[in-house]
Amino acid sequence: MRALSLATVFAAASGFIILTIASWALGVQRFGQFMAFWSLFFALAGVVDGLMQETTRAVAGARAADRAGTVVTSRGARPFRIAGMVGVAVAAVLVLAGPLWAPRLLEQDHGLAVTLLAVGLVSYTYQAVLSGVLSGCGLWTQYAWLMALDSGIRLALVLVAWPLGWGLPVFLLVTVLGAATWLLILGTSSDARTALRSATDVRTGRFVRNAISAMVATGATALLIVGFPTFVKAVAGGEVDAGLATTVDGIMLAVMLTRAPILVPLQRFQSALIVHFVDNASDLLGALRKPLAAVLGVGALGAAAAWLIGPWIMGIFFSAGFVVPGPVLAALTFGAACTGVLMITGTAALAVNRHNRYVAGWVTGSTVAFGVFLAPFPLAMDVCLALVIGPVAGALVHVTGLRRVPTPLVR
Repeated sequence: MRALSLATVFAAASGFIILTIASWALGVQRFGQFMAFWSLFFALAGVVDGLMQETTRAVAGARAADRAGTVVTSRGARPFRIAGMVGVAVAAVLVLAGPLWAPRLLEQDHGLAVTLLAVGLVSYTYQAVLSGVLSGCGLWTQYAWLMALDSGIRLALVLVAWPLGWGLPVFLLVTVLGAATWLLILGTSSDARTALRSATDVRTGRFVRNAISAMVATGATALLIVGFPTFVKAVAGGEVDAGLATTVDGIMLAVMLTRAPILVPLQRFQSALIVHFVDNASDLLGALRKPLAAVLGVGALGAAAAWLIGPWIMGIFFSAGFVVPGPVLAALTFGAACTGVLMITGTAALAVNRHNRYVAGWVTGSTVAFGVFLAPFPLAMDVCLALVIGPVAGALVHVTGLRRVPTPLVR
């Protein structure tokens, strides 16, 4: 677990460094295009993460059943085969819709963007399944390497591209390149190759249904975590919060920066949390206490730090038009912790096969957040309230469904 902790910290730091360097290297206009492509890729990758979560649950469930002496069907699903079907379906939709979305994100290189996004997401489906298998088998060192190399490859290429003056196409490549890391892990780890043959606790049909439910929920997750800044831009346009002299671009950047330190590591830890909740399914509410206390504690400390030094840090790395006042940064940081709470309660629901409750919580959280944002308050207040109230509402939906003793899984 120590390796996993270090890898999550590295992943969060790498994302911040990449975005900062991109803002310096590309200039305001091209940086905006890069951010749009970056956000789209990770939003869609967030949808695919549902496949990773169900793979983790199914493999961990089979191992738990084996330890308990329970017979698991020999005709269980093979997630790696299913990954190919999911990847091709996602890529086909992206290619067919390319003429609609690519010109809205980029001024040029539309064909390159469509190709990179499609190929990158096909590769990411395999990476997601391998992540789930490694987590379900408890191969945390290999999973940590997968995570670290994913971020490290992107960071290394950016550090080369910046001084050489490489343009936007290379930064688009940087966005998707880490999704090929699964090939390195399978090529160098015999344990990882063996893990791919692990049993799952459900047959293919049930696995696919569970995965679709999980992907709907992770799609709502991605919308709330990655897509919210884009929604702010689409609704607010060029609005300025006169009371705080805060621009839409500043709010968008602040949302992304305050969420990354908490949510990027937590996203990477979701597989470990699923295993934790599977192993403690008889006392889920008790198993929730420590993770929830940890994320809320980090959120409170982060909010205090953001209030005191956040504007100063933004002033060092970004131009004046992006700087956001301390109270807003503090509220956004605590809002990120609230989203972290929703992620944790969601993994608990998923771990005990309550997929409907899992989806309901995330859909509720996203719907309430976007609804609150449309309230007639100043821009910064709308955003801050939305990112606190929405996730809390979704988490309550999850927790109320975890009070009953889990029912046996029907195979």
